[in-house]
Amino acid sequence: MGNDKVRAGIGSLFTSRGILRKPKGQPRLDIGIEFVIYGKLLQISKGRKLTMWKAWHQLLLHKKFPDLMKPHFMKMKKYKNSNAWREKIKDPDWQNDYYKNNVIKSQLIKRLDEIDFVY
Repeated sequence: MGNDKVRAGIGSLFTSRGILRKPKGQPRLDIGIEFVIYGKLLQISKGRKLTMWKAWHQLLLHKKFPDLMKPHFMKMKKYKNSNAWREKIKDPDWQNDYYKNNVIKSQLIKRLDEIDFVY
């Protein structure tokens, strides 16, 4: 009986065919996208002497911002074959939430503060 409990715990990681289960929920932000966004925010904020919040809004207005966000949305099933994500990134609520959840709370910030960027 003791072995059944162990198997149930380990078995929950695999499907009935023995394939590793995919993680549930929204896919994590790709570290490359995260790095580029934060580096660009640093460049804008230091070059124009703006706060990170105002630099974020400057980045949102950049014409290449949708191209930067496209790989992130293509990982989500509901945006895979549509352009609905282009409308979503124009929504002010999404912009504020994205900044709050992915830019400010990023673990990458701590590591990037140690790097001395040259502009």
